[in-house]
Amino acid sequence: MDPDYSYLYMVAPQQPSDWSSASSYDSFSEEGGDPASRSKSRVTPLVLRKRRLAANARERRRMQNLNQAFDRLRTFLPQLGQDRQLSKYETLQMAQTYITALYDLLDQRPQD
Repeated sequence: MDPDYSYLYMVAPQQPSDWSSASSYDSFSEEGGDPASRSKSRVTPLVLRKRRLAANARERRRMQNLNQAFDRLRTFLPQLGQDRQLSKYETLQMAQTYITALYDLLDQRPQD
């Protein structure tokens, strides 16, 4: 995990509640509820925004890595004189066809 984003998982401190105005049933239901809903209510909008920014950065990095992998795959495929870059789908189709052709070529080699 990046050290810059380690603060994103902190929650805001819980504010003291006014016990005199709440009934025992209300205070019991708040404490005994779902742990996820209790922690969600304590997360500040700033923390949520920073988490979203971190998630966006991770997704952007993931997509950049995926696009780099496709670019690298395209360098190993034969060029058919196309002036445009193959789409991801076309790249995968071409790779599958190329691998099959190479496999067939090896399979048809004369046996010594």
